[in-house]
Amino acid sequence: MESHAENIIKMINQQKKLQQLQQNDINKGYAEIFYDTIKFERKKLCYENFSMMIPTFFEIMSDEDMAVIYKRRDAPEFVYTNEDTDINMTFSFLSREELEGDITAVHRQMYEEIRSQHPNVKFLNNDILQTEQYLFIVHFSFPIIVKEDKILQVVFIFLIKDVWVFGTFHCPYTQKRDWNDIMKQMLLSIQLE
Repeated sequence: MESHAENIIKMINQQKKLQQLQQNDINKGYAEIFYDTIKFERKKLCYENFSMMIPTFFEIMSDEDMAVIYKRRDAPEFVYTNEDTDINMTFSFLSREELEGDITAVHRQMYEEIRSQHPNVKFLNNDILQTEQYLFIVHFSFPIIVKEDKILQVVFIFLIKDVWVFGTFHCPYTQKRDWNDIMKQMLLSIQLE
């Protein structure tokens, strides 16, 4: 049984978390991320099929940087990144034939695929989000090791006009606490154009 002091500490921590979430509402146009105020704006992305609240520092990655970072056949169609390229979001497109089923079937397929690639993965998020426009988004977040660095990887997929939009987000794992919540807000901000 929890002591009175433990209950008070738990309530204080819950209140701090609530205040942080209220402060970091990206729809206000900014958020506190890793001790810095980051501005957000709504941008049309990926052939302007949808818009999303993203950091103002995100720019489309240059072809030169993409050639260095990604293998040509594995390169995503769009990469939005910061100047240091350590925080980025990628988008690729799959036809309905490449990924069959409804959103729950796709969620299950993606879960199994992630588990097969990372058998010991500890998911931070494993859910299906729903936007105000009733767009359903499969959403996973988990830590991975890339070139000896631990990073936060967020994987998501949603359907627009019979095309699956497959995306990822990466940032240093040291920034996970802030970006994990912010990325969920970014996904929930998606609007079809």
